[in-house]
Amino acid sequence: MVHTSNSKARKLVIDRVGFTGSHTFAEWKNGLIYFVYSYGYHFPMYAYRAGQWYANRDRYSVSTSRHQSQLNPLVDNVIELSTTEMKALV
Repeated sequence: MVHTSNSKARKLVIDRVGFTGSHTFAEWKNGLIYFVYSYGYHFPMYAYRAGQWYANRDRYSVSTSRHQSQLNPLVDNVIELSTTEMKALV
């Protein structure tokens, strides 16, 4: 697992590499879906599955909103889901 600062983690998100940052982390689940989290498994921010990016449309806190901005994969075709829907992707 790569350790990085959040300001440098976007490239890892884009490349779908597992990492730990400052209160953020990303990992593959079952080898099929890549999740990016803020402060734990309760808040998945982004997910990638079968060529499609998903973004959590919910807001949690000021710091999590900053994480969402820092780690955004910056792709055009993103499907926005709720936290509950994001968790159900697994």
